[in-house]
Amino acid sequence: MQNRRTFLKTVGLSLTGFLQPFPLFSKTQNKAAEKVRITNPLINEPGMSDPHALIVDDVCYLFTGHDIGFGVEDWVMPDWRIYRSDDLQVWIHVGTISPADNYMGKGNTSCWAGDIVHRNGKYYWYFSNRKKNSGVMIASKPEGPYVDALGGPLVDSFDPSIFVDDDGTPYIIYGQHDYKIARLKNSMIELDEEPQKISLNRKNEFPSTDKNSLHKYNGIYYLSCSGYYATSVELYGPYEYRGLVGKGWGLDTGYAHGDFFTWKGHWYHVWCKYRNRKRDRIRDCFIAPVIYDPDGSMHDDLSVMKDDM
Repeated sequence: MQNRRTFLKTVGLSLTGFLQPFPLFSKTQNKAAEKVRITNPLINEPGMSDPHALIVDDVCYLFTGHDIGFGVEDWVMPDWRIYRSDDLQVWIHVGTISPADNYMGKGNTSCWAGDIVHRNGKYYWYFSNRKKNSGVMIASKPEGPYVDALGGPLVDSFDPSIFVDDDGTPYIIYGQHDYKIARLKNSMIELDEEPQKISLNRKNEFPSTDKNSLHKYNGIYYLSCSGYYATSVELYGPYEYRGLVGKGWGLDTGYAHGDFFTWKGHWYHVWCKYRNRKRDRIRDCFIAPVIYDPDGSMHDDLSVMKDDM
């Protein structure tokens, strides 16, 4: 480890974590894969937050928030950022989505969390207007430009996530405390049913303060919030709280907005962590490979990350 740190320091990289995960991402999966070297935080510039991933031809795009309120005990977020990586190591800022291009309006600093999906040959960005509501924008390329699809909200709450099931049916999940879910029409800009409350047994552990993320692995639905997750064999629930994906690194708080995604056949978890939440709302993004156990539990591979963050 000392040699590794010395090498990184020598080449001038300012890193707080260094991962070299091996191809064992599932104890039941034997597929060989190349080793992937990952650095944390993902970028050196502060303010990268609320990450959600889109994979296009083995290229990973991260759609993130943008924190600028240094020394302010509130979220000051003037736009959303798009980063691209071909290797999960180097991240390049390739686009910006502005509230001036949707119903929120120019100068708005309430660009809260969103999610991205590719459908119908288009890219759909679902965004939060603070806690008020959520809208949707459309682009012909991942980098944008994105334009408002509706000129107003799609749903009446915030923190939207998009999940597409195995049969190709899209759903939106949103809200706080009690998550709601609704099937989307193929147009992706209309609900196809009345939203329903997701049945979730929190066991006094699963937090109600943060954005959801929903993914599916081996026939099991995983509903997560920060580093906490619950599972179900039915999309609408009931979900049972299962535990944490890991401790430290901001995972064992209620404020680690994140997402789970596959890249080159393996699962990863990306999330954000506050630098000093007592002082302001400035965050950084982190990434780790995910390991699934035979009993359906999952956890991040944090074994080679430094424990001082």
